[in-house]
Amino acid sequence: MNSTTGKCLCGQITVSITQEALNATEKIALCRCKNCCQSGGCLGSINVIAPISAVKISDEPKIYHDSNTDSGKTIQRAFCSNCGSPIYTVSPNMPGVQVFKLGLFDEIPKPSMELYCKSKPFWDKSIDGTKQFDTMPTK
Repeated sequence: MNSTTGKCLCGQITVSITQEALNATEKIALCRCKNCCQSGGCLGSINVIAPISAVKISDEPKIYHDSNTDSGKTIQRAFCSNCGSPIYTVSPNMPGVQVFKLGLFDEIPKPSMELYCKSKPFWDKSIDGTKQFDTMPTK
């Protein structure tokens, strides 16, 4: 099965994700929640929601247990212990998947949805053609 490989800033952690998971454009999201902004030091994170079986990680990232969430449930935020690059997030609300940060990869697909639009600055424009949500959508 074809896959694409990305890496953290220092290269200590590499992530391989199947092309099939990356091509599932309905699973590509730009999240603008406060926690994604703070953990990445940016205006949001572009992510792919991928089945655990579609991903291989070369090294063990450090895990931060983030309990200050909208849902009140603790999520796991994985990052490189050497350079601090965010790697993925795991939420108890989404079993069987990991939310990988697409900044690890050279080619970043266009998001199909934007989450927490209510949090974006007034001057930050939406991406044409994306579904817009003010919070995390429910199934």
